[in-house]
Amino acid sequence: MREAGEADQDAPGGWRWAIGLTILFLVLVWPAILAGGGGTSQANDMVDYHAIEIRRLAAQWPTPDLRESFTTTTPGFHLVLAVVAKLGGGLVVQRLVASLAGWLAWLVTWRMAAAWCSARVAAVLAAPVALSPYLLGATVWMTTDAAALALAAATMGVALVARNEVRMSRVAGLLGAGTVLVRQIMLWASVPAALRVLFDRAKGVQASWGARAWRLAVVLVPPVACVAAFFAMWGGSMPPRFQPFHQAVFNPAAMVMLLATLGCWGVLVLPGAWMVLDRRARVRCVLVAVMAMAMCAAVRSDWRKVLPPDEMRRGTVTEHTWGPTAPDVVKGAGEVGRWGGPIWEVARALPAPSGRSVSMIVLAGLGVVVAAALRERAARVGHAWPATLLLAALLCMGLAQCLNAQTFQRYFDPWALLAVGWLVAMGQGVDSRSDRWCVRGAALLAVLQFGMSAVVVFKPALAG
Repeated sequence: MREAGEADQDAPGGWRWAIGLTILFLVLVWPAILAGGGGTSQANDMVDYHAIEIRRLAAQWPTPDLRESFTTTTPGFHLVLAVVAKLGGGLVVQRLVASLAGWLAWLVTWRMAAAWCSARVAAVLAAPVALSPYLLGATVWMTTDAAALALAAATMGVALVARNEVRMSRVAGLLGAGTVLVRQIMLWASVPAALRVLFDRAKGVQASWGARAWRLAVVLVPPVACVAAFFAMWGGSMPPRFQPFHQAVFNPAAMVMLLATLGCWGVLVLPGAWMVLDRRARVRCVLVAVMAMAMCAAVRSDWRKVLPPDEMRRGTVTEHTWGPTAPDVVKGAGEVGRWGGPIWEVARALPAPSGRSVSMIVLAGLGVVVAAALRERAARVGHAWPATLLLAALLCMGLAQCLNAQTFQRYFDPWALLAVGWLVAMGQGVDSRSDRWCVRGAALLAVLQFGMSAVVVFKPALAG
């Protein structure tokens, strides 16, 4: 059995993998930035919202107005780049600096996976999220997704692999605060650290409940205080400009989307996990999946496109370029959106009786099977606890997204890919045949993700 955090067999050459990943990142991302292409949804988000917000903060420096923001998120990412702009850095320089967040996301995802397997295998397991069009697009076109992923993954990863609980609490508290200063909804990233403080099963952990309460405060007070401060400032979970669109109504379809995304991408590693499960474990996986599908069928999951209200786009570069509203588009405040991404497009094309998408429900059931099977596999090498913590964080992410009326695939894709990779890493060593199948599945998933990125990220970016 392999302990989390134990040095992997390739540790002496681990730095070579970090250098290799860095070189690959620079070769892929920086030419795409320098080419100056665009036209994608992420490029438009950069132009319409993030670049405008950075210029506004730089113009108001050193006393920027943090309430009337042009973006839905907390301003940490934009404040850093506003300093770059204030020092004379133009848009290209800002994009190059911002892209380093994507590089950090690559390294964090890989290094945490390497806590449970070799550096070589960890690179394969981290590749799907690293090559995801959502992460690469955010890295090329300067949105908050890459920075939020890097910080949230580090916050969770520290809780999953760190041996010293006291040190883990302090680091997780600081990283958690940094995470919510970039994207406030990611308070859920602190869940693994909080659960570990309360219920850690590590050998030799004999802390009193008083000591645990103090460590819990160290983990939770910094991020919670940051979120509470901005909630009071905005009068809601995001700046007033965006509240009618994103904060309109509770949206349980987010849980369906989370599970469906897990099922869509995790199916490629499922055969490797399934082969090491006994009959009882397989029955448990199927029963839990059936119950989840029944719950998913209770809420609407059909495709539904919603455009932002005019007030949200006023003052942006493309304010007058949206064109007339199509017949199948609902335009206005207070609407629930279920669109944006290939999984929703499949749901749009397939039957959805009574607003219940057949494809989404089936994929959600498959996602539960993937999560349960990978956890069972990890448990067989003594890693049930970190796998449980990771899945608990994923569950809280889905619940948090239910507070957002818009269910875009890009909110879920990187996290499903990261969870699949880390769960596979936690189960490495259970069986050589299972290990090979899971790694091959992850490699195929990485190829699939890069293929999508080539079409929807690099082609428009390099077109200039």
